[in-house]
Amino acid sequence: MADQNSAVSDAQGTSRKKYESPRQLERQANILATTREMLAEVGYSATTMRGLAQRANVAPGTLYNLYKSKDALVFAAVEDLLNELAQRAVQTSEQGLQRILAQAEESAASIMNGPQYAEAMTRALFTSGQDDLLNKRLYARGTPNLEGQVRKAMESGELRADTEALVLAKQLTASTWGIIMAWVMGAVPLQDFRTELLRAHLMILLAAATSSGKTYLEDYEAGL
Repeated sequence: MADQNSAVSDAQGTSRKKYESPRQLERQANILATTREMLAEVGYSATTMRGLAQRANVAPGTLYNLYKSKDALVFAAVEDLLNELAQRAVQTSEQGLQRILAQAEESAASIMNGPQYAEAMTRALFTSGQDDLLNKRLYARGTPNLEGQVRKAMESGELRADTEALVLAKQLTASTWGIIMAWVMGAVPLQDFRTELLRAHLMILLAAATSSGKTYLEDYEAGL
């Protein structure tokens, strides 16, 4: 799992207190895992702070001391999972195009392995108000990382030097959520999710790829 201190740091603004000791970090990990499990089982609407506290074997006040609302707790649980997925991509890929596609692979695997949880969180994200914490942070969260990997791909000659890194990163982020929403709405079958997500990424990347980058991306697409 991704470093819990990183997860706590990423959640600044959503939690009231930082956990720092090993015992506290273990308790927080249990709270976040319990939140994901409950969301998967009963959905967002039926998930309550009191129910989460009981299930995680902590006092309700403990949750409110750490997280000011259910949305803040849910957000932290999702960020913890996203940190884990990003860490897996780091461990299994080089930087640049390979890392971008590895992150997409990890996201697809997570959704296909836990569709109930993924659907619950997606519906919560896209039914929240535009200024809501989930909307603000979760949608924009991956863009800086993607921008960094786009720049790495430019430096290595996989993408053209005139590529607008931030624009391309935003396109990849929007594409990811677009495919997720298409799946939630029933337009993309779960068994096709990985292929659809990766093809969407490949189409965006191919438009900015150099000859060597195109060779890599076309070979990748042939393996789908």
